[in-house]
Amino acid sequence: MKTHRTKPSSTQGYSLLELVLVLAIVSVLVGLLLPKGFDALRNARIQQVQKTIDTLKTAITDFISMPGGNGSIPRTEGTGVPCAGAALTGATDSAKGNGARLDTVLLATGKIERPINLRMGSQFFASSGTGNEMTWSQSQQAFVVTPDAAPLRNWSAVTRVEARTANPAQAPSAAQGANFRLDGLTDINANYVVAYLVIPAVPAKDAYELARAMNGAQLTPAEGTACDTGVVAYAAPAAGVTDVYVYITSL
Repeated sequence: MKTHRTKPSSTQGYSLLELVLVLAIVSVLVGLLLPKGFDALRNARIQQVQKTIDTLKTAITDFISMPGGNGSIPRTEGTGVPCAGAALTGATDSAKGNGARLDTVLLATGKIERPINLRMGSQFFASSGTGNEMTWSQSQQAFVVTPDAAPLRNWSAVTRVEARTANPAQAPSAAQGANFRLDGLTDINANYVVAYLVIPAVPAKDAYELARAMNGAQLTPAEGTACDTGVVAYAAPAAGVTDVYVYITSL
C-alpha cells in the first residue's frame, strides 16, 4: 500500500514578531522623513513669498514711473484713498479700504500678469459682500465703481497688496502695515506711503520661519511672540495663526 504524504505549503504567513519588526521600522522611517517633508513644503512657501515680493517691487517701480501718472503710490487703506464718483467718494474710509487693493492697480496697468496667489496663509481668493468691485482708472488716477455706488465688497480675508500712510506711533506688530522697523530700531517716516503684502491667517510656525528667512538672524523674534523688527511684521499668534505684513517699499 502506498502512503500519500501532504506536501508542506510553500506560502507561510508572517510571524507576529516579524510583523512587529516591520511596523517598528516603518514608524521610525515615518518619524524621520515626515518632519523633513513638512520643512521642505514650508521652505517652498517661504521662497514663493520672497519671489513675490521681488516681483511686486519691480511692478511698483514701473507703475510709479508710468507716463501720465503722478509718481506716487495710491493709498488703498486708511485715509486718502483716491476715488471718483459721488457715492464712492462719500463712503467711509473703512468701506473704501475693504474694497481697494494695490494689486488691482498693478493688474489694471499691466505691471503684474495675474492676481496674487500664495500657498501660505489664507486660501480665500474671492471677496465677500455684494455689488460691483472697485476698479482702478489710470486716466482719473482714482478707484471707481461702475455704476457709481458705495463699495460693498470686502477683501480683508484675502492675500493682497495694500498701501497706506505710515504711522510711526504704532509698533509694527500692531500697525497693520503702516510701520516697519527695517533696521530693527527706526520707524518709517510719517510722511511716507508704505506698500506691503498682507498674508492673513498664517500658521505660527510659517510666520516665524518667514521672519527668520527675510529679516535675518539678528532681527528674528522669539518663536511664538510678536515680530516688530525687519521687513516681516506680525502680532503674537492667537489660536495658532497670525496675519503677516511684508514690507515692499515706501515713498
